[in-house]
Amino acid sequence: MKNILFTGGGGAGNEAIFRILSDDYEMHFADADLSAISPLIPEEFRHEIPYAVSSGFIDNINTLCSKYKIDLVIPGVDEELIKIGNINTPLMLPDVNYVKNMLDKYTCNHILTDLGIVAPKTTLISDYKSNNWSYFPCIAKPRSGRGSRNVYIIESERQIDAYLSLTGINDNESVLQEKIIGVEYTVLVAADQDANLHAVVPVRIKSKKGITISAVIEHNAIIEGACKKIHNQIPTKGCYNIQLILTDDGAVFPFEINPRISTTFCMSLESGIDPIDIYINKHKSNVMLKYKNEIKLNRYWFNSFS
Repeated sequence: MKNILFTGGGGAGNEAIFRILSDDYEMHFADADLSAISPLIPEEFRHEIPYAVSSGFIDNINTLCSKYKIDLVIPGVDEELIKIGNINTPLMLPDVNYVKNMLDKYTCNHILTDLGIVAPKTTLISDYKSNNWSYFPCIAKPRSGRGSRNVYIIESERQIDAYLSLTGINDNESVLQEKIIGVEYTVLVAADQDANLHAVVPVRIKSKKGITISAVIEHNAIIEGACKKIHNQIPTKGCYNIQLILTDDGAVFPFEINPRISTTFCMSLESGIDPIDIYINKHKSNVMLKYKNEIKLNRYWFNSFS
């Protein structure tokens, strides 16, 4: 049995990960806020670590990995993804340059469009005037960030300065992105250590408040084909997440690529896809694994008293 350490242990999907995989792996969950980790995960598998910005972050992760004989670390927090590459234990994470590029929403968009992949038009706020930006309403967001923080709909040019004042974000650290009308999907993409693709699992978002609240796995050949194309043009190892919009006429617009597992990772596990097994074990390089369709997720509050 392999020993796995998840960081971002307070994430919404982790108690489900523990329930689904506890017979297959010994799993440990670490978070800077120990109280955020679900009490449904036994105490001996919950660990406190410093924030990624702390000078002791790497030493603490290395100590945990040594103490619990961790075979694989699966990071779940954007702020950790670059720094955690310095630990002594193998990671289930895309290549470091891939991570750096995809964490930057402006760079990610331009990599996609330079490859001929259709994506929402995106500009730095500092450049929107020189680029004759006319796509209103549009979306304003930081170049880096997660959980829909500081993401707003901008109805007109006069709201742009208000956005910068409200968020305090510099105009060259934020973007305007074309608002595409359609249905939002978050798509799990799982590859092995040689970047061979083995699973694409589309999840249609039904309700979202920073994280996905309600969703359903939905087999969709158009989305699967588009995500396979993205992976083949930008191959990388590990597990990552493509966020996209599917329009009524069947066009796919990827608007972000998150180079880590997401809070809907547990849905792929419930559907029969285990990206950990894909990453650790050798599969035939041309085999795409099948998943159960129409798996539904609904998240509810759990009240814990102590």
